[in-house]
Amino acid sequence: MIKNLLIALAVIVAGGVVLVYLDATSYVAGLVVLGIAVFFGLQRMSGNRGEVRVDDASRESSLNAVVPAGQALLYIYRDGITGKLVGWNVSLDGAALAQLKSPRFTQTTLGPGSHTLAVNAGASQNKPAEARFEAQPGEVIVFAMKLGAFNNALSFVREPDTSSALQKLSKMPMVAAEGASGTAA
Repeated sequence: MIKNLLIALAVIVAGGVVLVYLDATSYVAGLVVLGIAVFFGLQRMSGNRGEVRVDDASRESSLNAVVPAGQALLYIYRDGITGKLVGWNVSLDGAALAQLKSPRFTQTTLGPGSHTLAVNAGASQNKPAEARFEAQPGEVIVFAMKLGAFNNALSFVREPDTSSALQKLSKMPMVAAEGASGTAA
């Protein structure tokens, strides 16, 4: 928090020096607003963890994966421009799965049965969300994470057409599920 405050203060001071030099002191209020915006933007991103991106070959292999016998494949993605630099923490059945910025996706295998996905956006004003679902052996499941336009509520939307969803994912970077290895980015 101190670091973000100092950066915001530096933006205000540097901008103020330029404006005083140009004799444009009427813009000082604008600089204060800019400094405050920089501070709050940095605060929202301060909960981001370093992500481990999967290389292109592994991403393609994941998207074309055959479902292991007696298991299901789960893909979770996030896209859109709202808050795209802020990582959303995703967990599966109470265990951390990945942190996804936009646009990113992750993939994992599941046993059949009832499961719970949860997402929160750290210290932001967004309301956390949960989704309960049933996984069947041999099933491919794709969830999109969304942010409500007016209520800041996070949600999961299950994609009805998995082949179209996987096509969309083929254009996104993939993040390794926690505990998996990949190429750091």
